[in-house]
Parts: sequence; structure tokens; C-alpha cells
Amino acid sequence: MDSIEMIEEKVGCRFLGLRQGVKILAPRIPGLACAVTLCVSFTVFLASVFVVTPNASAQAVYSPEHPEVRALANDLVNYLKGAVKPNSQMNSRVLAALAIVQHSKRYNGSVPLGDPLVKQACEDVAAQVDEMIENEREMYLPCITIILLAETNARAYREPIKKLLRFLENRQNPNGSYTYKNEGYKSCDMSQTQFAALAMFVAKLHGFDMDVQMAKRTLDWTLNSQLADGGWAYKLKASGQPNDPGSRPRGATAQDIAYTTPSISMTFAGGGTAYLLSDFLQLNKRAKSMTKSLAKETIGLPKTVTIYVEPVDGKSSLLNKTGPLVQFDRGKFSNKVRAGNAWLERGFKVDRNIPFTCYYLFTLERYAYFREQGEGNVGNGKLVNWYDEGFKYLLDQRGGRSVIKPQSKENAIWSPALAVLFLVRSSEVLNVEPAASRALGGQGFKEDSVLRTGANGLIRQVETEKNLSDLISMMKEGEADNEQLRELAEALKKQISEFRAKDDKSRGEIKAFLQSMIAARNYFRRLIAVRFLAGEQAMDNVPALLYALGDPDLRICIEAHDGLRLVSRKIDSMKLSDLTRKNALRDPDALTGEENDSCRLELSEMKRNWTEWFLKIRPSAELLD
Repeated sequence: MDSIEMIEEKVGCRFLGLRQGVKILAPRIPGLACAVTLCVSFTVFLASVFVVTPNASAQAVYSPEHPEVRALANDLVNYLKGAVKPNSQMNSRVLAALAIVQHSKRYNGSVPLGDPLVKQACEDVAAQVDEMIENEREMYLPCITIILLAETNARAYREPIKKLLRFLENRQNPNGSYTYKNEGYKSCDMSQTQFAALAMFVAKLHGFDMDVQMAKRTLDWTLNSQLADGGWAYKLKASGQPNDPGSRPRGATAQDIAYTTPSISMTFAGGGTAYLLSDFLQLNKRAKSMTKSLAKETIGLPKTVTIYVEPVDGKSSLLNKTGPLVQFDRGKFSNKVRAGNAWLERGFKVDRNIPFTCYYLFTLERYAYFREQGEGNVGNGKLVNWYDEGFKYLLDQRGGRSVIKPQSKENAIWSPALAVLFLVRSSEVLNVEPAASRALGGQGFKEDSVLRTGANGLIRQVETEKNLSDLISMMKEGEADNEQLRELAEALKKQISEFRAKDDKSRGEIKAFLQSMIAARNYFRRLIAVRFLAGEQAMDNVPALLYALGDPDLRICIEAHDGLRLVSRKIDSMKLSDLTRKNALRDPDALTGEENDSCRLELSEMKRNWTEWFLKIRPSAELLD
């Protein structure tokens, strides 16, 4: 907080007038999942923007919106919801939860926060992150966990995601690749590397910062590991060259060596990872923005408006940087992906002879998405109808308890989950901006409506607003629920204006009630009281704000402190340390005892300073106990 304007914005909310009679309320509230602001001159991304035209992806017949595709995706998701149990393997639960999330984003325009499977999987895997980091042998589960937690609620799961990003950095081989933990010989794994790259990309999309050199090293290794004929293999030596019988490392089996021949699945993985990391590092301007096809239906809002969620790691995060993030040999990149594309265009097919067929389709979809982003199309020949071919294959595999037959060594959870991710075009869905993915779908926004964020950053429409007197009456009578109290906290700037227009007697009664509410048991009641008293900017409110500096919730202490700065105009001389402010605004349950004690110590000292200042101005003032 460096200016009066910033504090005033924090105390209340700004109404921004827009065309077509729609108003957007942009609240800034500690404890909510995110703050929503408006940016003009961009395209809106909202709930029902997931309507995709049949030919949006250059497919001849099918798209995710085709009735047959949607019917199969729905059947697979319904199966997963019944098949996954609390005692199922964690990797199966996380993968199934991710499939359900992406399915809901595609077809419902929202993240299914209340889905029992999704909710439980997120809570369980977030609680086990430390154990995962210590013991996990493979990269698949940590990477899918990053994607699931970020897509579901990046801010709520900020700490476990950041731990896993550090884990990615620590587990990376010096040459940029990833493989199994504590392998008996030095090798590199294209399969695991592609998941690490995808996790990096999704984390960046949600506003997490990381060392861009990590992504550059992975891109370097991906290109260096390409075979002479343009294909990619599963396992390679640390040097980037395929193992061969003549240089078989001690402990390697004949099967290990067989994995090092090029395959169509791993070539899609290699090519897709190269395109994805080029996009991550912003090496080339996108030739085609695939997500724009998702925004053709703007449900009544002006096309010049977008809803934007501030990145998790702040406005200076990688997400907001322009231009290439690193220096890279673009000629090398172009030559390598061109050779890989030619290999794939010659050999593309979808059939049961491809091991792990649903995994292969999941990899194919990612390659196609990022190649289209980078080049504007998916090439020529057989690849043109890649989605049609994949869907027809899955349709032919229908039957049995799991809706489709488990493919190769994939089990009865992985196959349907990976099939869902292919059908909904998960890469396209992942790339829809986080603000949009947290919007509620299924309903248009009416003219003269007000849009607000509710819990978890969900963007929703508020049909009517209670005036100040109505809400004060509801609070006095104990009728207001937490959501109504939250709405009042978000709309205080308007209510304060209404308050100032009242006669002296009415204003005195309301102020007395609000001052008494600073000791209420309910967090939102105390928040409303402190914000209102701060926003009025009256010296008579200082004793109540001083009292609130000792509130049980550190977030309200910060509100009171900022309110005192606003009332006193002491913007520069009375500041809390950055660490205390940062910790005090976190979820109280996430603070350690040491962090809480440190915040309390500095706030106590600040309360003493504020009290001395006030008593110099009003020596006879009565302070609240």
C-alpha cells in the first residue's frame, strides 16, 4: 500500500460503467480466492465461451461439441465417478479428477468444485505433497498433481504447487530431461519429460513463477534427443543418444534397449513438448490463437471486455512478460520440429497395435494443439483428420464395464480418463484463461446486472442488491448469511455513499451499531464493520479501528491498520514490513505458530504507535478495551 488511492480501492469496490448496461464490480478482499479486475480492449472469456463451432479445429466431421463425442465423454465421466473409490491408487484418483475437471470446463464452463471425487482427490493429494516429494519414483503423479490443483483452485493450493515446482527443478537431470528416481544407470525418459513440461506450462498459465532456464534446458534436451530419422524414442542415454546393445549399461535389459527405437507415441511426445516449450518461452509469436474459437459467444457482454485474475505470484510473474524469455537457436528448433512433423505425417495411424493407445491419444491431442498454435495448422496428409480418427477409434472400443476397453497395460481408470482428456481437447481447455475457468456457466448475464466474484474466485451475477438500511436490519436480526455479508463487504463503497446522505440521527445509529460489531464472533461482520469505519475516514472511528488491530484474524488487523493510514493520511510513515503483511493476509490455518507470533509482535508495536499518535491529537479520548 503506497498511496491513498490504493487503500481507498482496497476498502471498497469500483463500479466500472460498460456498454450494454452491464456493470462490473471489482472487489479486493483478503481471504477470497482471487481479485478480479477489468481490462478493456481484450476479448471476454466467460462461462459459456466454451461453445466451439464444429470446424473450429479443422476436423472434417467431429469436434468436442459433436453430439456423439459429447455423449461418449459424458458416459466416460459418469463411469469414472462410480469406479474411483477412496482407496483407489492416488495416481488413478488424480487422473480421474483431472478428467472430470476438464470435462466440466469444456461443457459446463466451470470447475466442479463441489464434485466429491475432485474435492477429495485435491485435498488428499495436497496433504501428501511432502511425502510425494520424498518418496515418488516417477514424475507422472507430481506433474498431474500440479495440473489438477492449479486448474481446480490455484490460490487455495498455492503452497503445495510451489513445493512441487521446486521438486521439478530439483529432479531435473543436468541436461534438462526427467526420469525415474535413483535409476541404476543414467538414462533419460521422453514420457516423463513431456509431463514435466506440461506441468511447467500450466503453472505459468496460472501465474506461478519459476526459473525459465529449467524450461530451456528441457527444450534443449528434447531437440537434442531426436533421432536421425526425425523420430523420438522412449529412453535415451544422458548424452541424448539412444542406447544400443554395443554400449548397453550395466543393469539394462533387452527390454530397456528395445524402448530406445523411435515410436509414434514418443514422436508425438517429443514434437508436442518442443512446440509447448517454445510457446512457454515465447520464442515465436503464435500463428493461431486456438482459444479465440472458444470466445465466440460472449453472453451479452461487450467484446472489448475481459475478466482477468491476477497471477498467483503477482503482476510481475512470467505470465505478464512479453517477448522471448530466453535466447534460443530458432533455426535449430525449426529444423528439428520440421523433421519430426515429416516423420509423423508419414506414419500417422490410430489402432490397437499402438501400446497404451489412450495415452497415445492424449499425447497426440497436445501435439496437435501446440503445433496449430505455432504454425496455424497440423500439416498435411493423414494428420489433417487426427481428431476424427481418434474419436472413431474410441467409438469402436466401446463396451465392457469401463465404457471403453482398457488399452494395453492401461488400467480401467487410466484408459477412460485419458480418453476424456482427448475428447474434450484438454490442451485447448487448459489454455482458457484461469478467470474464465472459474466462471459459472449455464446462464447469461442480463442487462443492468452486477458481476462479482464469490468464494473461490467464481464470477457470478447478483440479481438485486439490498440497500444499506436493509442489510443493517438483517444483521441486527441475525438473518444475513455469510454470502450476503460477503456481498455487503464487497459493495461497501456504494453503501458508504448512501450512509453519508442520511440525516445525522440515522447516521449516528448506524455508526454506533457498526462500532459495536467490531467485536462480533462472525468474521464477515467484523470485516464489514472495520471496512465501513475505515472507508468513512472519520476521526471518531479511530478507537474502534485501534481495537480491531488486536482482532483474532490477522486479515482484519491489516484492514484496521490500512484504515488508520487512510484516516490519518500517514501513508508513508506508518508501514508494516512486507513479510508481516504477506503472512497476515494468508489463510490463518496455513500460518505456523512462529509466523503468527511474528505478525502479532509487529502489529502490537504498530498499535502502540497508532495509540500514541491519536492521544496526542485527542488527549481526552476514550479507548475501547
